[in-house]
Amino acid sequence: MFRHLALVGVLVGGLATAGAAAVPHAGPQAAWLKGRAADTPLGRLIAGSLGRWMVLRSELQLTEQQRNEIRDVLVSHRAQIAETMKSLHAKRAVLRDAVLQGQSEDQVRAAAVELGTAIADASVKACKLRNQVAPILSEEQRKLIGKFVADQDQAVGKFLERAGGNP
Repeated sequence: MFRHLALVGVLVGGLATAGAAAVPHAGPQAAWLKGRAADTPLGRLIAGSLGRWMVLRSELQLTEQQRNEIRDVLVSHRAQIAETMKSLHAKRAVLRDAVLQGQSEDQVRAAAVELGTAIADASVKACKLRNQVAPILSEEQRKLIGKFVADQDQAVGKFLERAGGNP
């Protein structure tokens, strides 16, 4: 289940990164994560994640044909992707509100089950998209993505170790 959620996160993060990469910036001085936030473990995790996304984007060296083919796949599923993301967002909000309002354990669990079902649905759709996009990529590009996922997992693992009190 976590691997599927990670895949959904990778797809969503990739789309967000692609959008962020299109925004011009003035280099390190224009970094959005500054000050106290950048000096926290979570800030460093987020900044590191964004950095790894940018490195991956550069190292993939997608050809114009690959970009067009991937864009065609994503555009052809745009409505499904949007519907899935809206469902995830709505279910997450219901769970958040159940917790914040101090609802009963049964109500919180029911909301969590609904979110879990939405995550499962999104994971299945992400897997189908992955199966359409993977053949467009070379073996080397797929390996780079695998390394990226492993690096992300390792960074989160280190963050969680430190958060649990282990240096």
